[in-house]
Amino acid sequence: MLIRPKANNGVRFSRSLDGKIRYLEFFWLLRLALMSQTLGNCLSICQLLQITDNMFSNYLKIALRGFAKHKLTFFINLFGLALGLWAAILIGLWVKSELNMGRHFTQIDQVYRIMEHQKYGSEIFTTTSTPGILAEELKNVYPEIERAATFSWTLENLFVVGDTRVRMDGLFAGGDYLHILQYDLLHGERETALAEKTHMVLTEESAIKLFGKTDVIGETVLLKESDGETSFIVQGVLESLPNTHIGSFEYLLPFEHMFDKDYNSWMKEWGSNGPSTIVKLNKNSNGDTFSANIKNVIQQRNEGSNVSLFAYPQQDLHLHGKFKDGIQQGGRIEYVKLFAVIGLFILLIACINFMNLSTAKSQKRAKEVGVRKVVGAEKGALVSQFLSESLLISLFSSLLALVLVQLTLPIFNTLTGKTMHVPFGDMYFWMQYIGILLFTGLVAGSYPAFYLSATKVVSVFRSHTKSGKGVVIARKGLVLFQFILATILIVSTLVVYQQINFALNQNLGYEKEQLLVIPLEGNLDTNYDAFKNRLAGNSDILSVSRCSHSLLGRNSNTGNVDWEGKDPDFTALFEIMRVDYDFLETTGIKLIQGEDFNTAKGADSVQGAIINRRAYELITNDHPEAISFNLGGKDRTITGVVEDFHFQSFHQNMEPVIILLDRTYASNGFIRLGTDNIQKTIASVRTVAQELNPDFPFQYTFMDENYANMYNEDVRIRDLAKYFSLLTILISCLGLFGLSAHIAEQKTKEIGIRKVLGASTFSILNVINREFITIVAVSIVIGSGAGYWLMQDWLAGYAYKIDFEWWFIPLTAVVILSIAYLTVTMQALKASRVNPAMTLKSE
Repeated sequence: MLIRPKANNGVRFSRSLDGKIRYLEFFWLLRLALMSQTLGNCLSICQLLQITDNMFSNYLKIALRGFAKHKLTFFINLFGLALGLWAAILIGLWVKSELNMGRHFTQIDQVYRIMEHQKYGSEIFTTTSTPGILAEELKNVYPEIERAATFSWTLENLFVVGDTRVRMDGLFAGGDYLHILQYDLLHGERETALAEKTHMVLTEESAIKLFGKTDVIGETVLLKESDGETSFIVQGVLESLPNTHIGSFEYLLPFEHMFDKDYNSWMKEWGSNGPSTIVKLNKNSNGDTFSANIKNVIQQRNEGSNVSLFAYPQQDLHLHGKFKDGIQQGGRIEYVKLFAVIGLFILLIACINFMNLSTAKSQKRAKEVGVRKVVGAEKGALVSQFLSESLLISLFSSLLALVLVQLTLPIFNTLTGKTMHVPFGDMYFWMQYIGILLFTGLVAGSYPAFYLSATKVVSVFRSHTKSGKGVVIARKGLVLFQFILATILIVSTLVVYQQINFALNQNLGYEKEQLLVIPLEGNLDTNYDAFKNRLAGNSDILSVSRCSHSLLGRNSNTGNVDWEGKDPDFTALFEIMRVDYDFLETTGIKLIQGEDFNTAKGADSVQGAIINRRAYELITNDHPEAISFNLGGKDRTITGVVEDFHFQSFHQNMEPVIILLDRTYASNGFIRLGTDNIQKTIASVRTVAQELNPDFPFQYTFMDENYANMYNEDVRIRDLAKYFSLLTILISCLGLFGLSAHIAEQKTKEIGIRKVLGASTFSILNVINREFITIVAVSIVIGSGAGYWLMQDWLAGYAYKIDFEWWFIPLTAVVILSIAYLTVTMQALKASRVNPAMTLKSE
C-alpha cells in the first residue's frame, strides 16, 4: 500500500516531505543566486541562508531527540570518543614537541654537527666527541664554513655573588656558538656576549637565582673550582629556553677558560676527543659535499688514526642520531612513530565503538529511514543527517576531551619529562583540532550513515527485523580489530615492563646499593687523605675510595693499547678508569685473579693495571701467557683481573676496561655505607665535608639512583605504554558494554522463552557471552602473534635482554578475557533477571 503524506489546510506537509522540499528549494535558490547579479535576486540569497539555517536547525533537533531517546548509546559514544580524543591530543602534543626539538633556531638547516666514525676491527663506533682544536682548524681551511665553535659536555659548577652560592649546569662554548645557535637574548648583544675570556652568559632563570633580576649586564660572578676561582662579567642574558630545546643549561662560559687548563692539555691533541664541534655553512654550500671533504681531516694530521669525520644536520640529530657500524639506524624517531600509531589506534578504537553501536541500533532506526524514504527523502539528505549526528557527538566529545587534557596535562608533563601546553592562541592548532574533529566524526559516522541510508523500503516493513549478514560480519570484524590492537599493546607493555625491570635489577658486577657518591671539589680533593681518615672513624662507613669515572656510560677511553701477538689490523676501544686504593672493596667489584692495588706494593701498583675479564680475553686471545700490555707507549703489568661489570646501559655490549692507580683525575668520591642509620651516617659525612671544605656546599647521590637515571627514557616509554594500554582496554570494553547491552535487548524474548522452558542462568549467560568471547579469543591469538613479532624487533635494541616468556600470552589472554567476560556478563545478568511475563506478553 502506498503511504501518502497528509496535508493540513493544503499548506503543511510531513517533516520528511518538508525536508525534501527544502532541499530542492536550497539547490534551486543557490543556482539562482550564483547565476544572477541583480539586486532583486539578493533576496534569493537571504532565503537561501534562511533555509540553510532551518535545515541545520532541523538536523540538530532530530539529533538531540535521538540522544535523549538512546541515552546509554549516547553516553557510551560520548565518553568513548572523548577518551580517544583525549589520548590522541596528548600524544599529538608529545609528537609535535619531539618533531620540533632543536628545529626552532634561525637558519638551522645550515647548521651541522661534526661527528666521528672510529673503526675498531669490524665495528664502527660513532660519537659526537671531537678534538678540542678541530673547530678553528676547519674554519681556517674550509671557506664554506661561515661560523664554527667548540663546546663542552654539561658541567656543574659553583657560582658566587655576594652571599649567594648557587650550583648550576652549563657549557663552555666558543665565541661563535651564539651565532650558530641563535638563542633569543633578553639583554646584551650577540656580538660581545662571549667575545672575551672573561665574559659569561646567563639564562633568565639563572640570572634571577644569582641576582634576583634579569637586567644584570656588567655584573660580576665568581666561579669557584677545585683549582681556584675566576671572576666573569655578565655580557648576555638569554630568554627562557623553549620547550623544544634539546637538553638544558643555565650558563655559558668561554671555551678558552676550559681549554687553557693544564689538566686539559689533551684537548689540543688530534688523537684525543671529548668536546663537540658545530659549524654553520654558507647558504649556498652543500652539506653532503662538505661532509665528504672533511672525512680524512684527522687522519691527515694524526698518522695511523682510525677516525673519519662527517657532518650531520643538527636539526636531525635528536630524532635520527642513532648509528650502528657507521650507518644511521633509527633513533628517537622510532618512539615518535610508535606513539603516533598508538594515538591513531586509540582514536580508531573509539570510532569503531561508535560504528558498532550505531549499526547495532540500525534495526530501531530502519523503520524511521523507511518512512522518510517513502515520503520522499533522498539518500544524500539521510547521509547528511546521520553524519551531522556523528559530528555533533564528535563536537561534544572534543570539548570534553579538551577539559580532560587541561586537567591531566601537568601529570602528563611529569610523566614525559616535558613542559607542554595546549596552544589555544595558535591558529594552526585549531586547524589541526578541527581536522581531528572532522576526521573522527566522519570516520565514526560514515559506515552507519551509508549503511542506514541504503536501507531498502520493502525490507523495512517485512516481519523480520534482523540485521543483514554483512552488517553482522562487519560488526564482528570491528570488535575483532579493536581487541587485536588491545592485545598488541598489552603484550608489548608486558615485554617493555619486564625488560626495564631486568635492566634495573640485574647484577651489574658491582654493588650499587648503599653506595654514596659525592663530588671531590675544593679541599675535599686536595685534602682527600684527611677526609678519608676522618670518615674511617665512623663504624657505619665500611669503605671509602675515589675514581675518575662515574660508572655511568662512556667517560675516558682509548684505542691506543698494544700487546704481544696482537693482530696489527685489530683495534679495540678500552675504557680507562683512574682510581685510588680500596676502589674494588668500596664498589664491590669482584677480583677473580691476581691482587688489588696495595700500599705495600708501592711503585708496583702504580706501574701495574687491573683489567676486566673482557680485556683479559682480548689480550690473551693470541698469547695466553701475556702478563703485560702497552698503554699509550707505556708498559703496564697486569696485576689483577676483575669480573666484567656494567658501566653502560644494557643497550650496549660489555666493553674492555683498564683500571689504573692514579689519583690525578679521581674527582668522584665513593663511600660504602652500612645498612643501618643511613641518614645519620650521611649527616656525619656532611659535617666532616663542611668542616674541611666550607666554600663548597655538600651534595650527594646514591649510585642506584644514578644508574636508574640512565633508563629514564625507557621508564617513560614503559609507563606511557602501560597507561595507554589500560586506556585502550577501557575504551574497547566500553564499546563492548554498549554492544552487549544492545544484543541482550534484542534477545529478551529468546531469553524469556528459555527461562519458561527451564533454562539455567548460566546457560542464558552463554547465549550472549558465547558470541563475544569467541571473537575476543580469536583477537588474542592474532594480536599475540603480532605483539611477539613487534617486541622481538624492539628487544634487538638491547645487548642484554630477556627472552619472550611463554606466560606473556596466557597472562594477556586472562586479563582481556576476564575483563570482556565481566563486561558482557553484567548485561547478560540484567537480561536474565527480567520477568518472562513482561518480555512475552505481546506474543
